[in-house]
Amino acid sequence: MGNMKKILVILSLLFFLIGIGMAYIPDDLFIETGSIVAVLILAVPAFYGMWKIYGPKGILAVITLGLFALTIETIGIYTGFPYSHFDYLMPFGYKLFGTTPWTVFVAWSPLVIGAFLLSQAWFKKCWSQILVYLGLLIGTDLVLDPGAVARGLWQYESIGLWYNVPVQNFLGWIFSGTIVYLILKFGLPNKKINQGNLIIGSLSTLLSLSLWSGVAKIYELWLPFIIGLLLVVVIMYGLLKKPSH
Repeated sequence: MGNMKKILVILSLLFFLIGIGMAYIPDDLFIETGSIVAVLILAVPAFYGMWKIYGPKGILAVITLGLFALTIETIGIYTGFPYSHFDYLMPFGYKLFGTTPWTVFVAWSPLVIGAFLLSQAWFKKCWSQILVYLGLLIGTDLVLDPGAVARGLWQYESIGLWYNVPVQNFLGWIFSGTIVYLILKFGLPNKKINQGNLIIGSLSTLLSLSLWSGVAKIYELWLPFIIGLLLVVVIMYGLLKKPSH
């Protein structure tokens, strides 16, 4: 796994530097191309991994997660549940229903997929799996959301305790994350995930964390930055360790 370690380290460093560079990209360029291209690139490994592991059922799961994300995001924008009231300050492509960018379909799902696959591969007991899954998912948002707010991608109406992100947002991630965990757990066959497919399926999460850690660094969001680096190290260690027989 020597070459794979080098590849993962190089990719993580590259996306970390891209995250730092996001602070310097002009808004017009960022809006028109940067954000959409980044979201699509980051989504590909997770979606491909789902196909490799689960076949057609994996693709169906990806579509289901995307539709769920669009639905709950739209509900959240209109009602404030479950994430708290917020508004997009930058367009991320055409807005469905006049509120929700279509890119939400492919932006949230890869994070869920990565956390799910890692939890299933690392642990066998059900409670361990769901706790690790939620820990990875919420940990990712502790890095992502403050960075997105600092970059001016979206804004919450209420002043949040965690770098202008309200606690309700993280409770919302637990709520929606638990629902999709149950969808994946009971909707997909119980398969052994080999190391190669695990790396592919969770690469989106690893690179997203690297990118948003870079954003946190440049905006001096030190706690999200530290959490992001710790999660990157933990995930990379978990991906590269020799599987037990």
